[in-house]
Amino acid sequence: MYRYKGFDSALCGDSMVALEAMVNAWMEEQQPRIRQMCQSMRGEHILLSFVYEDTHQLEQRVAAQKQVGTRSSFSRFFEEEHVDERPTVPRIPATPPPLH
Repeated sequence: MYRYKGFDSALCGDSMVALEAMVNAWMEEQQPRIRQMCQSMRGEHILLSFVYEDTHQLEQRVAAQKQVGTRSSFSRFFEEEHVDERPTVPRIPATPPPLH
């Protein structure tokens, strides 16, 4: 899920150093996967906008998918009797027969 985070330079007295420190602190703490960034003016102030994915949520989602995928693949081969219901099709040999 994408999220939005905005930083307004008015909140830090229009100090670029303070704005940079706020953005860096957020990035270090949240470690977002930034998808889009925009810088715009709001009157005399700078507005930084980020669209990002929360990496913690992303890691949890990936871990959950791996667990589900592992369980379903193991259950398919070890817990259930697997029957191949595809029609029998003659197979092409891996090596062609010798020519005489």
